Formats: sequence, C-alpha cells, structure tokens
Amino acid sequence: MSESVLSFINSGIEDLHPYEPGRSIDEVIAEYNPEKVVKLASNENPLGASPKAKDAIKKLGNELHLYPDGDALKLKMQIAKLESVSIDQIIVGNGSNEILELAARAFLNKDSSAVMSKHAFAVYKIVTQSYGSKIIEVPMINWKHDLSSFKNYLEDNTRVIFVANPNNPTGTYNTNKEFKEMMERIPSSVLVVLDLAYFEYVDSDDYVNTNELLSEYKNLLITKTFSKIQGLASLRIGYGISSSDISGVLNKIRQPFNANFLAQSAAIEAIKDLDHINQSRILNSSERHRVQEALEALGMDCIKSYGNFISFKGPFNAETIFFSLMKKGVIVRPIAIYEMPEYIRVTIGTAEENDYFLDHLSKLL
Repeated sequence: MSESVLSFINSGIEDLHPYEPGRSIDEVIAEYNPEKVVKLASNENPLGASPKAKDAIKKLGNELHLYPDGDALKLKMQIAKLESVSIDQIIVGNGSNEILELAARAFLNKDSSAVMSKHAFAVYKIVTQSYGSKIIEVPMINWKHDLSSFKNYLEDNTRVIFVANPNNPTGTYNTNKEFKEMMERIPSSVLVVLDLAYFEYVDSDDYVNTNELLSEYKNLLITKTFSKIQGLASLRIGYGISSSDISGVLNKIRQPFNANFLAQSAAIEAIKDLDHINQSRILNSSERHRVQEALEALGMDCIKSYGNFISFKGPFNAETIFFSLMKKGVIVRPIAIYEMPEYIRVTIGTAEENDYFLDHLSKLL
C-alpha cells in the first residue's frame, strides 16, 4: 500500500494550530443576537479608515478588471518619502504578516532555529514551525522583552530573531538604547525582524529610531502595517524596510500581484492623511488612560500598554468572562494562545464603545 500524501508534509506543520482571530460581528449576531455589538477584539481603529483612503477607493470602480501594479511603485515612492529610504529598500506585502512569512521562507528551514520572546505575536511561531525550524523562547521580565538576554539564547543554527515593539499582546515597548545594545551583541549573520505594527501609538522620546537603526545594521528588517492606525485592516496591506540586499531577496519570493489595487491606492492616501492619524492617536491616548483607570478601579490588574489595547486580569475565569461579555454583544479577546490564560485583551475603542464594555464588565463582577 502506498503512503498517504500527508506523510510528506513539511515537518512542523502537523503540530500547528491555525491562527485564531477575534470573533467577528457576524458570528456574534448569528450565535447570540444581542441588541448591540461592540467589537474590541482585534486592535482595529475605532475611527475607521482614513476618509482620503475611502475616497480613493470609490474612484477605482472602472479599473477592477485590471491587474494591480506588481511592483507597487507609486506606493513605494510614498513610503520612501515617508521613511527617508530608497525604493529598493522596500517590499510591499499582503499585510505585514506576509513580510514575516517571506522572512521565514527565505531564512528558515528544518536545520535552523528562530528566537522570540515568550508571549510574543503568535504568527512568529506559526511561520517558524511551518518551515520545520526550532522555536526558542526568551522569558519576559515584567511582560517586556528582555533584549539583553537574547544573545544568550542564540544557537549555532539561529537564523532569525523576531521582536515586536510594542509587543502584542502585552503592549510593552523597548527603548532605542535597549534595542541597539541587543543588536551590538547579535551576529550580523542573524536576521533581526523588528515588527512595528503599533509604533504610531507610542509617545515616548526614547522609542526606536528606525532611520538610525537601518543605517547601522544591515541585518535588520523592519515591518509596518496599514491595518492599525490607518484603519485598512480589511484590505491587507503592509511593508518592510531593510537593506536593499534583504529586500531584494524577499522580492524574489513574494507572490506576483500580492498587493491588490484597492489596497495600494488606499494606502497611498492614508499615508498623506495626517489629520486622521493624529486624531486616532489622540483618541487612543486619552481613552487608553481612562480605560486603564476604570479597569483598575474595578479591581483589575492591567499591564501598562503603549499600543491600542490593554491586557488585564481579575478575580474571574477569563474564558467565562469572555463568553459572558460576548452574549451581551461585547467582543474582547482571551489570550490563552499567548500562554496568558488568566488575561483578557481589550482594544481601545471610542468613548461610547469603551463605556459599553466597562458597564457590562462591571455587572459581571
């Protein structure tokens, strides 16, 4: 009898679990039919997409039959201007997740390993394991990356390091000084992927300086997304910036036409819409502080966040509270997947959305 085709899948895939996103509004309505639904589960922008981005999409109806620009040249030109880099240092992806996957595809295999923090973004493990590579986790200190210890966890076959700054789901961040000190200790043969999905929400002077880092370290790949503060999550668009050598390698293996026409056009306008970005930042800052104070007043233990979300725990079973809130139309995120089973992550919404969440949470305590 011949062997099953499944006998030959890449090592590591068999033990993988698919990424589990936050519950959708449609799912909750279908299952519980609440009077109102507030989704605070996926770190989306409560102000929605940039008005300029939405206007750009409305004008594209007559071009949907055309393939998009396979090289995303106009978008790259806008990114190059924004980031003060050359076009050949940029790779555009179907969300920044695709850039993470491309990095894994280019540098990892069954004979290699990747280093990341415990409680780091789930996709790092998924892309590492899918190529059969060993996952090496570094313990956090006070829910923050212990970058000074990363060098101690490297093995001879370590090819990639993943760092999210701020980290999801803890919301903590590392300073430019801390990151540079780590980079000085890391061999230039190891690719360091710095995931800045939430960078716009950080308002600290000591945060990472991307231009300084890119000029000093040729083994650095920085990823950014349009899904968060620009509010383009449904379009799946993001990018990476690195040395031209690294971006050239990644461009060789990306799928043709990986960034669709609507996403490219919307992203170009979203970059320009500074009013929308500033309004989103101001709302998040004020509401994040208010929500944390309210949660602490209810007896919750919160991890101080610099993103657009807060992870907290209380005198309850997180899974039970998650389902109880969902029945009332409040969608939050249990984060047992991140080995934080006692915690719930809540996205910072509008004042009205946050009040709705806090009111229903208080009634369950």
